[in-house]
Amino acid sequence: MVIHLFVSETIVAAAMYTRIKQGGGISNQRVPYKDLFTQVSFLSRLFRGEFVFPTEGIVNNLHKTLRGLEADHIIKIGYKDADKNEIEYVELTEEERRCGRENYDFYCFLIWPFIESAWLAGVAIIGLTPPKGCEEVWVGIKEAQDMAQLVFALPRLGVILRADRPPQAGKTLYHQGDLSYFEAVNKESLKNAFQRFEEEGILITKKSKTGKNPPVLRLSAEWVPRRDSTTGAILHEGQLWTYVESIAVSRREGKNRRDSASVGSRVLTLVGKLGAKLFADAVEKERVEEEEIEVEVKKGRSRRGSISRAKL
Repeated sequence: MVIHLFVSETIVAAAMYTRIKQGGGISNQRVPYKDLFTQVSFLSRLFRGEFVFPTEGIVNNLHKTLRGLEADHIIKIGYKDADKNEIEYVELTEEERRCGRENYDFYCFLIWPFIESAWLAGVAIIGLTPPKGCEEVWVGIKEAQDMAQLVFALPRLGVILRADRPPQAGKTLYHQGDLSYFEAVNKESLKNAFQRFEEEGILITKKSKTGKNPPVLRLSAEWVPRRDSTTGAILHEGQLWTYVESIAVSRREGKNRRDSASVGSRVLTLVGKLGAKLFADAVEKERVEEEEIEVEVKKGRSRRGSISRAKL
């Protein structure tokens, strides 16, 4: 409830975390200004619908925030040229490290649930990679958002994925260590994240054919990940993968994610299976809609025929 008071500080803290989580001495956790600015810019765009940022521009806002954190003895700023205010790097102060990163971690814990939610939405959207033969299929927005929640909260994967077999126990991403916050599954946060992906041109939405059902969506052609030609598995590469990884690098480090890709094979396997079912359901729904449209057309023709015969 207080994050709006510290939104700039939380964005900077999350951007610095990409290096600080590596551990080691001060120099190892030092963040080059160029890298800091790139990640701050990315996170600011990602959360522009969640938070209200100062209107002074990102460069002025970032420098003002860094000076404030420096005044609070949380970070130290290294300058290329102090007279020209050219920043070379930022790092945590020795004072902040001695107190167990108390102030720095406070800012991180405020923003981490939002980052987790955006990452979860991104992972679910990777699951929208169409299987072979479904390249032109649209899926429901609500169903896609529900899939993001299933990725988090599904207690028994067999119930959904293999109805022809007895349910097999499956751990949620939270218990596997791939998610750190239950808050990440918040429906409103997921809806906002999907909206950001649409604004970035990653998702395309349209109204359903009959107009009776909620809008549908699919991935833009240039953002669709490739699949392995042999196994059909989604490959860990491409624009969308890079975008989701840019979110992932600022996530809180989990026990199973250390020193490994943030979106592991087990996560993509899960969303791949859920996505396949989503497309299968969408194909069936599309078939039903086509039949409904055909019935309506026939009714219209029948009515027009009746009116013509009545006039005769």
